[in-house]
Amino acid sequence: MADYTAQLNRWFETPLGRHLLCEEIDILQQVLPHFFGYHLLQISNIRHSNLLKSSRIKHRCILSRSANLVDEPYTSIYGLANTFPIAHDSVDVVVLPHVLEFEHNPHEILREVKRVLIHEGHLVILGFNPISLWGIRKFFTQNNIPWNGNFLSLLRLRDWLALLNFDITEQHIFFFAFPFHNDRLRKYTGFVEKIGSRWMQNFGAVYILVAKKRVATLTPIRPKWLAQPAMVAEAVRTSFKTEKK
Repeated sequence: MADYTAQLNRWFETPLGRHLLCEEIDILQQVLPHFFGYHLLQISNIRHSNLLKSSRIKHRCILSRSANLVDEPYTSIYGLANTFPIAHDSVDVVVLPHVLEFEHNPHEILREVKRVLIHEGHLVILGFNPISLWGIRKFFTQNNIPWNGNFLSLLRLRDWLALLNFDITEQHIFFFAFPFHNDRLRKYTGFVEKIGSRWMQNFGAVYILVAKKRVATLTPIRPKWLAQPAMVAEAVRTSFKTEKK
């Protein structure tokens, strides 16, 4: 996995980053407890946030290049974001916390997620919303994390997931804080967040999207030859009556 993980972890230690992590943990506490199963997999080691602590699934794994740094009680897996060393149809829930916007081939990662998820397994994505104040700041500050990421719109992400046979089950946009930390503006932050969450719900800095792997159902098609006898019999019966007359 790219060097962005370590940089992102350092950014999450800043006042603005810690504020965002608290919001993300809160939103995941509303989502993860609804999922059950045997295995939960998080891609990338955002280890300072403890994002998975609200999950009811006992076996929780974190896949990253720095697997030896994963804190207990999680299982560490060494691997790349686009090639999981995991068997097909074996994971119940996959969590992608700010992975797609920093990897070169996000669509390949989603393909890998589909491969390892069980039928009707769930995918949880946390991403930065480009249609927000944070997306605007990205145009002016593109050299540092998280502003150097490729922020993916929800519309594009939904299209990709639809092509991979995922159904969107839940979607929320949140976190309306300013995209910078300034002590002089701190007293206005709470007011801006309150106004944003009420009147500008589509312009929050971060979104969470939950999708379920669709199960392909086969609809049996009745063979044409099964319908033919009735039609032939009717024709024979009509012909016989005509000749008899």
